[in-house]
Amino acid sequence: MNTRVIIQELQELRQSPDKSIAVALKVLVIIAVLYTLYFCSSLVLPIFVAGFIALFSSPLTRFIENFSIPRSLAAALVIGLLIFIMVLTCVFLVDPASHWIARLPELSDKITIAIGGLAESFESLKTYLFPVAEMESAVGSVAESLLVTAFSAVAGTTATLIIQISVVFVIAYFFLVYGDALMRNMLRAQSSFGEKRKTVIIFQTVRDDISHYVLVIFLINLGLGVATAGVMFVLGIGDPLLWGALAAVLNFAPYLGPLLLSVILTGVGFIEYESLGGMLMVPGSYLLLNFFESQLVTPTVLGKRFNMNPLLVVLWMFAWGWVWGVIGLLIAIPMLVFFKILASHLGLIGDWINILDANPDYSRR
Repeated sequence: MNTRVIIQELQELRQSPDKSIAVALKVLVIIAVLYTLYFCSSLVLPIFVAGFIALFSSPLTRFIENFSIPRSLAAALVIGLLIFIMVLTCVFLVDPASHWIARLPELSDKITIAIGGLAESFESLKTYLFPVAEMESAVGSVAESLLVTAFSAVAGTTATLIIQISVVFVIAYFFLVYGDALMRNMLRAQSSFGEKRKTVIIFQTVRDDISHYVLVIFLINLGLGVATAGVMFVLGIGDPLLWGALAAVLNFAPYLGPLLLSVILTGVGFIEYESLGGMLMVPGSYLLLNFFESQLVTPTVLGKRFNMNPLLVVLWMFAWGWVWGVIGLLIAIPMLVFFKILASHLGLIGDWINILDANPDYSRR
């Protein structure tokens, strides 16, 4: 008996280094993939974005095909519609955005006055720590520097951005036209009928689930944008469509997007109102709408299946924001949902998939 125990312990000791090596290799693979995606972002990012656009618009393409329209023409109509909506949105929002950017010096002046008044209330601190003249010049120089940096960045990246957007839509078009053909070729490579059937089921399920998720989130964010624009209009804030559009777009990045818009709306309230209550009413009304959307509407519509752990969501968005910047933040959650659906069907991480849930059901184990 003792001999058997000793042999078993020796076998476990032999296996433990193998397990440690396997874990270390997996960690190294993850790090290598992240750095590859970071350094090859100009190549990989358009493909990822185009893939999600194709997944989102594939139901509309199939619907148009039902009217005996060739798939290539149906895909061209869908891509053309998306480009038209994007261009129309930009045309309507460029002037309001320019108007508010031009009002940034007004915000800096109000902040300077507020800080100057605060410094006057603390005479000793004003003398040694907060000289008003130096503070006014500092705030003015900071505002001017931010404006120059923003305009320089926009001017320097406009041409590159237009080229990247064009590439994304071209790749999305080819995904829509030839994606199913690629899938059929992959099926031919399968050796047995069972493997082919399993591949088809997984592909259709993942495609339908991702399309459903993106469509529902798009409609929810659109509703939030409309509600935000309505509230801004009632409050008398200029260019309510601009704030509604920002609310809809930034809500694709949960927690971080609404936080950013709240800061922006706080500055808007600072410009538009003199009283503290009026200043806080602008971001407060948006936060109330966002709370209603995130805590009631989205969980009710999507259900527990797509309910993610908030901590992991924020960490995931920070990681993809580091890898791909703003675009990474916006597509991080669809990628997380895609990974969760794929992992649940293929059993990639086993029971570890429960860590993605906000409230995992341990009774299933």
